[in-house]
Amino acid sequence: MGEQNSCARFTGEVGTLQHHEDFGRRLCVSVDAEGYGQRDDRAQYDMQRTLVQILDTAAARAGLDRTTWRRQGVGDEELSLVPLGPDEPRLVDEFPRQLDAELARFNRSRSEERLRLRMALHVGVAYPADNGYAGQGIVAVSRLLNATPLRQALKLATSANLAWLVSEVVFTDVIRQGHTTLGTNDFRQVEITEKEYRGVAWLRVPGVDVHRLDLVSATASPASEQPPATPRSGAPTPEAETRSGRAPLVTNIFNHEVDATHGTFGISGGVHG
Repeated sequence: MGEQNSCARFTGEVGTLQHHEDFGRRLCVSVDAEGYGQRDDRAQYDMQRTLVQILDTAAARAGLDRTTWRRQGVGDEELSLVPLGPDEPRLVDEFPRQLDAELARFNRSRSEERLRLRMALHVGVAYPADNGYAGQGIVAVSRLLNATPLRQALKLATSANLAWLVSEVVFTDVIRQGHTTLGTNDFRQVEITEKEYRGVAWLRVPGVDVHRLDLVSATASPASEQPPATPRSGAPTPEAETRSGRAPLVTNIFNHEVDATHGTFGISGGVHG
């Protein structure tokens, strides 16, 4: 057709259609190393090289060809777009298994500066753009990778080398339907609220009972850090009530209907005859 760029416009009876020749749904895989920014320049260089080597080896052992992946590396992170097809169950099942094994081999002789990874998998629209990749699939996998439950899981499971999330569509279509050796109980459903992204995902930490991780208390602020309740405008505080010689005012708040047939109201404190 002689297009001068990767976009072509088609006009039909309904309107104008913008078409991108690389448009497509792909399996989006994103990984990130823990503690990269805390290391010096030389250690960061070594970590980047080791990360790529481990990803290459894990993929090869899983029977996957990484030369077919569209990859974008940024320091300790790598984003890959993988064509959908018969390799999808292997990437969801065998690749994380081999990746965990490679990390374990690398970390075996290291008491410090272990290489530990977070990983997220999602299927969605993704295609090359001028500054990397575009599409909602890229947005979703990025939000999953940086989600609090995933970060907290790796932090709490100190013996683990890998913690990973799969999006709901991957879990439903690939794992729940029995296309892998993984069971649904191997994962824990978590709520994800990351920037504009809202949804559920499924968490797994190889070698760790993910259901025992105390993710709620790990992310919640201690009660001692909660700000004190602010009294309603014009209402005396308990301290003021005590200084005035009266018992503190008690306020009852009912969230549902109550039976107050024999209730007594209007008593602020003390004994009334």
